[in-house]
Amino acid sequence: MKKLTISLIAFAFIFSFQSCKEPKKNYTVPNTYNFSNVNYSGQTIRLSMIDALVDAVKAGNTGTVLDATDLKNMYSNTGNPFSIAALDTSGKQLKNKTFLADQATVETWIDNAATASAAGGTASNGTSGIVTNGTKSYLLDANGFDLKEGVEKHLQGALIYYQITAIYLSEDQVGAQVAIADRQHHWDEAFGYYGVPVDYPTNTAGVLHLGEYGNDRNALLGNGTAVMNAFLKGRAAIDNDDNETVTEQIAIIRDNVERGIAGTAVHYINEALANVGDNAVRSHTLSEGYFLVKSLKYNPTKKVTDAQIATLLGYFGTNFWTTSTTDLQAAKNLLSTIYGFDAVKDQL
Repeated sequence: MKKLTISLIAFAFIFSFQSCKEPKKNYTVPNTYNFSNVNYSGQTIRLSMIDALVDAVKAGNTGTVLDATDLKNMYSNTGNPFSIAALDTSGKQLKNKTFLADQATVETWIDNAATASAAGGTASNGTSGIVTNGTKSYLLDANGFDLKEGVEKHLQGALIYYQITAIYLSEDQVGAQVAIADRQHHWDEAFGYYGVPVDYPTNTAGVLHLGEYGNDRNALLGNGTAVMNAFLKGRAAIDNDDNETVTEQIAIIRDNVERGIAGTAVHYINEALANVGDNAVRSHTLSEGYFLVKSLKYNPTKKVTDAQIATLLGYFGTNFWTTSTTDLQAAKNLLSTIYGFDAVKDQL
């Protein structure tokens, strides 16, 4: 009798637990990002602002003397600084969306680019200037850092990556307690920052920034497709109040955007290793890899630790004129170990 009573209690507990679980919802997930009331116009504007600012800094690669004030005005959208009127009058800016502690950092790289462009001359160890290999030219600081990359990668990391992973996909923005219309809009804004077409990966035209990195690595890592599928499934889940699925898709997006950045960092390390004797390409690709590694910190659920980021940056060093191939190989191997790239690290 005692055994029967215990069995009945256990059965009752299991039945009660199962009956309290949220029933599985059935709904259709579309193949393209075409949902009702989608709006990420602000993100589209800011991606265009980033392109305009980066292009302005890039002009220093071919001898244009840069004006730091003009570039900073583009960063804060002050005084109608853009050649596109719609950007000037948009009411949007880049500075106030950048991770607060890195706003001054972006402006420092702008200042450094302007100073180096005014100095002119040829870059060498200890001297800022332009380095060229006959077909490609880059404006470097005295330590061999590509100054355009210093600006661009900080905007991709401290603004785009930060806004996607830490802001718009946060519990405060898309959690179950948030009104559904707000959840939808915040999810759309995260998608807008990723910079891919609504029918990606079928259509890869015009992919931008993190979306471009994801797409470039997609054949080997499948990360770009995973991000897109998660954005589609998560938005459909929000529309149908399927909170468990929303949470699952957030994790997938964060993880695979991070893998796209890390995989691209390995790609640029490979490029640097293949061009150690070319001062122009080596400095440029080292800068790309260095700043991508640095940007990994913004994801609140990142796979890499802060200590590992510090170790990786230490391998790159503080002077790209003296960075060794041994240290670069160590950085590549550590990244590959952290992210499980060993099988494809030489092909990335």
